[in-house]
Amino acid sequence: MYRILIVDDESDERQVIRFLLDRYNFDLNILEASNGKEALAKLKDCPSDILFTDVKMPFMDGIKLASSAKELLPNIQIIFFSGHDDFEYIKKALSLRAVDYILKPINPCEFQKTMSLVLQRTEQLQKEIADKKKHDLYLKNHILYRLINKTCLETLKKEYPTINLSYLMDYSRLFLLEFDEPLFDNLQSEDFHSYNDKIHRIIDMHFDFINLNPFQSLLLFKSKNKPHIYYRELAIKIQNYISTIYKRKCFISISNEFTQPNDISKAYEEAEGYLENRFFFSHTYVYSIETSFINNEHNSEQDNYLLQAIQKDIQLKDIYSLKQDIDTMFQKYRNKQSLSHIYIRFLCSNLLQILYKELPEYEEREFTKNITNIYSSHSFEEIQEFLYDILDKVIEKFETEQLSPKHAIHLVKQYIHTHYGENLNLNVLADKVFLTPRYLSTLFIQEIGYGINRYIKNLRMDKAKELLINTNIKITDICKTVGYSNVSYFCKSFQENFGVTPEKYRQKHI
Repeated sequence: MYRILIVDDESDERQVIRFLLDRYNFDLNILEASNGKEALAKLKDCPSDILFTDVKMPFMDGIKLASSAKELLPNIQIIFFSGHDDFEYIKKALSLRAVDYILKPINPCEFQKTMSLVLQRTEQLQKEIADKKKHDLYLKNHILYRLINKTCLETLKKEYPTINLSYLMDYSRLFLLEFDEPLFDNLQSEDFHSYNDKIHRIIDMHFDFINLNPFQSLLLFKSKNKPHIYYRELAIKIQNYISTIYKRKCFISISNEFTQPNDISKAYEEAEGYLENRFFFSHTYVYSIETSFINNEHNSEQDNYLLQAIQKDIQLKDIYSLKQDIDTMFQKYRNKQSLSHIYIRFLCSNLLQILYKELPEYEEREFTKNITNIYSSHSFEEIQEFLYDILDKVIEKFETEQLSPKHAIHLVKQYIHTHYGENLNLNVLADKVFLTPRYLSTLFIQEIGYGINRYIKNLRMDKAKELLINTNIKITDICKTVGYSNVSYFCKSFQENFGVTPEKYRQKHI
């Protein structure tokens, strides 16, 4: 509902305007003031869309009021009504872009016509403001999206010379939110805005939200010098909220602080790297380098989890995870002089036993001998070197039984290109090449340079471009063809990716 402020030093005149507004069913929030000075104070407290003011008033006349109102609210619509038909008043009124100048006594038909025109103009102006705000937001997200994808700031400045990119200097930290199942593609447009609004209500500081793909989104923060514990507590609060409201497992990774726009892509990759641990810690939802498992103090329960993870890695023949989990164990106990040497030897003996089960050619006598070597070693480095030798033999055995990493990635890419219109995720693709999701994710990044979700999105966007240019298929059908179920989300993703909507992209290439 629009708000109108009626200003006249005569109460009866104000009542006439109220009566006419009611008579012609103009649904407005109505405020009143008896002079220009009072009116200006009300505009400061309660900004109005329309100013309906007399010209001759005490304390401050209507012309001065309108001028001050325009400075305060540049988009306010102004209507003068007065008994003065002096040309100078009319000239001044028009210079302030007043919609009309109505003479007293007011003609009801003229009043209805003028108010209708004013409301039409107000609606059009509000639409233009909303469209510009929406466009500016899409452009901002598009620039951020490119920055995340390693387009350097200098390149962006050349491509957008008229846009002030100084806001990019304000970002200092980011959260990467990741889901096992797609969330954003399943939200309707109003639900997506509701999600955004609710997250803003949770966070009492400025941030920007960027959706990367149906499984991932970023929160970029501008507050500097806040302690890491503040962000960790905030991440826990967000995670709990999303899990409760949307019934989805949400994993959040907190980046280190950064100072330059070109560091954003590095912070994003860093955050993605932390989330690799989520395949191991199934009940941990917030990750960061300061809270990573390798920096925790000695804890036998954690060691049991780690040994179980190593057993699972061997069972699944997940070479990458096996190496990483064993590295994690060694890093945890390297240079820990305060810990019990007997406990560490016991732990390493358990690890040896797990590895030996994959090497049936070794006899039990040799296993017993190696256990003795562990307990008689003079340093942890000796034990570590010995166990790495056994690990190399296990890995060699696995590699002879598996597809080569390059071939596995080739098959995954081939499957994505054939089935991009279907529901694709890391688990589905990992099953196709008989690898664990964690191992496939790491191999894919090593081979392609970025993650599977981004690869799928980029392919879908490219296919959408081809269909927009080369066919007359409706945008709603293109959306479904390239694997999106939500048209609004598809259009939003397309615009963030390419800077224009699908419709404008098609028009541009006709």
